[in-house]
Amino acid sequence: METEVRELVKKPLSEAEVRALAGRLGGVRELIAPKRKGELGGMGEEELVRHLAANPNHVRRPLLDTGTQLLAGFTADVRAALNKELP
Repeated sequence: METEVRELVKKPLSEAEVRALAGRLGGVRELIAPKRKGELGGMGEEELVRHLAANPNHVRRPLLDTGTQLLAGFTADVRAALNKELP
């Protein structure tokens, strides 16, 4: 399995990448860092896409692509999914 690490602060996501990731996660709101949900909650979808592309520190991390699914954050659910996916 090939591993690629991308530091979003050094190489931010483009708006197209934010849209693509949001589509895989179930919506752009799933990409908001938990500490930012309150301040960004009132934004519309496209406004959020632009904001997250311009403010990489507001994107939920880590984003883990297992090849079959995209996981966001490092919650108990994400750890359980990783245990099922990885040998």
